[in-house]
Amino acid sequence: MKRFSFFFCSVLLLFFLASCGKPVVKIGYVNPSTGALAGNGEGADWVCEQMYAYVQKNPIYIGGKQADFEIIMYDCKSDPKLCREHAERLVKHDKVDVLLALQTITMVIPEAAVAEELGIPCVSIQAPTDALAASRKSFDWTYHAFWTVDTIYTTYQGLWSASGHPKQSGAKIGFLFPDDPDGKLWSEVFARRAAEDGYVVVDPGRYPVGTRDFEQTAALFKRQQIAVLTGTNVPLDFIAAMDALLKAGVQVDSITMGRVSATQAATAALGQTGLNLGSAVWWNKNFGFTSELTGIDCKTIASQYAKDNFDEPFPQPAAYAYAALELAIHALKNAGSKNRKKLLDALSRLDVMTIVGPVCYNKQCGGLHYSETPLAGGQWQLENNELQLKVVDNAAYPTIPLEGTYKKENVTTESKN
Repeated sequence: MKRFSFFFCSVLLLFFLASCGKPVVKIGYVNPSTGALAGNGEGADWVCEQMYAYVQKNPIYIGGKQADFEIIMYDCKSDPKLCREHAERLVKHDKVDVLLALQTITMVIPEAAVAEELGIPCVSIQAPTDALAASRKSFDWTYHAFWTVDTIYTTYQGLWSASGHPKQSGAKIGFLFPDDPDGKLWSEVFARRAAEDGYVVVDPGRYPVGTRDFEQTAALFKRQQIAVLTGTNVPLDFIAAMDALLKAGVQVDSITMGRVSATQAATAALGQTGLNLGSAVWWNKNFGFTSELTGIDCKTIASQYAKDNFDEPFPQPAAYAYAALELAIHALKNAGSKNRKKLLDALSRLDVMTIVGPVCYNKQCGGLHYSETPLAGGQWQLENNELQLKVVDNAAYPTIPLEGTYKKENVTTESKN
């Protein structure tokens, strides 16, 4: 557990002694700092430090009194059961005022469930909207921001077209989706949309997470001569699948994968498989947004992170962690109260610009209120001996600037970059 007020613990102790009765506002954060989804939790500590420093200079007032501020973080080790346990602890034991739910649908569903069951305002972000909406009938305490699976399909389809396989081409699309909430929903949406667009789906079915034997899947893809491989996988599953495909001699013109390629470090760890891997771009330094709360823009936050972290690029998930904290702090400031109903009302009324774009909860998916965030199609291309996620298709959001052109070569082709 990390409590981000500890950086100033000696000063705070003296201050608490001198200010009996001073209100304290707390934000609860469960992060996959370790485990299979650790790439999605990269940069979380730095983001929390930045937002803690911001509130020290720009305090939150509760009932007219300046409040002390804490962000309490637990590492769930990428385990959804532990994620739920930590979320419950944050609410019941740590008495947080707002719960954050972020870093993939695997983490968000159990956290949002806790928020709904215990009745606490929840800022939910960075998980496909329709996957979360499908997890329960109604949401009274959770407000969400991210894209839908339909939008991710549109983004990936743009990359397939760029590889030479446009709509109505009859190209065969190989599915590599796991038997988890992401895999089930993505496969359903992708199958429907692909059929509508004139593609032929080659689907071996959902595989159990942790599978290491993909020989039958590889044989099917080889026999059917798929042109595109798509899915959403954790790294070890994807590595095992690609190893089987390469041994079977499967060749495709496009590989588009969710989850496995969210950050530079995670993609670089894939080795040659990461080169020219197609991916959604949720955020980068050229998106051009400026935080209404802190005043920092995309380029500045990326530069500051690189300066503080040995020139490492600012991870996409970290941008969404920053946005989640922005939204929680906006709600706390606007409510001016720790009363949960007032906080919920303030959260529901937000219409603000964040580091990941505008957020206004004016859309509904099932029983979930949400705001759709910008998305572009990208490729992990080699530049200056480093993989860089380049925007190569902006059909979904034309205001996002293009940064390169699609490269057809990938690990399965004979000609490699």
